[in-house]
Amino acid sequence: MLITSRYVRRIVVASVIVASASVPAWAASDKIVASYPSPTKYPYGLAFGAGTLYLGDSVTMMIYRLDPDTGSVMGSFVPAPKPSGNFMYGLAYSSGYLWAKTGSPARLFKITAAGGSVVASYGISAAAAGSGLAADANYIYVANNDAVTTQVFKFYQASGSIVSSWPGAKYPDGATVIRHVPTNRNVVLNLGNVDGWVLIYELNGTRHEGEQFKIDAPCGESHYVGDLATRDDTHIFFAADYLKYIYEHEIDWGGQEEYAVHPFSFGKIKALYR
Repeated sequence: MLITSRYVRRIVVASVIVASASVPAWAASDKIVASYPSPTKYPYGLAFGAGTLYLGDSVTMMIYRLDPDTGSVMGSFVPAPKPSGNFMYGLAYSSGYLWAKTGSPARLFKITAAGGSVVASYGISAAAAGSGLAADANYIYVANNDAVTTQVFKFYQASGSIVSSWPGAKYPDGATVIRHVPTNRNVVLNLGNVDGWVLIYELNGTRHEGEQFKIDAPCGESHYVGDLATRDDTHIFFAADYLKYIYEHEIDWGGQEEYAVHPFSFGKIKALYR
């Protein structure tokens, strides 16, 4: 069948409309507003709660209490009894408690933020390679980044059982829960440790297609390793294990940094007219 140029133009216009409609009314961007050197060589876990920034060393399992404005160390402790496992990955804060994860065996530990006492622990073999941790009032979110299962797992705090899981960022690493200002709902931010892109998910795992931002830090590709922590609705911290630095970022929830779904290319439109 012969396709007229008028018919081709209609196809082009329809494609442009559909592609543009897939782009949300908002996106997000971030910028560094403060930074300071890490007090430890292996800053892999980060959490914020009650005005204090908590930093975990993955090798020594020491947890540092930091002044979030200056980075100065206000105290430190190794959880007691010391968690089993070879390394400690990720930290999260919820209602006066810290949550940490170890590997080999993979376990979640509930630790009093004030005294450092371990009050509960659960085996989480499904997320054996979990790194970044996030928490809300009832759940723990673990970003698992092995070569097979690149998932974010949602666990009940009360029992350690799995609620759900979903595909995470590219080699999912740092994670935190934050209020998504445009929708006034809590969401999970998940950092891809090989590309630096932070993807945004509803608490049920639904991804905000088209809304993402690349973490603002001078890391080389494949070196965005570390955890995220939320200070408030527009500020997060990033512990850069590669750089041995902690960065505070301001999020602009309306900033148009980059689309996950790109509008239709005008180059393609010109090609169809030829």
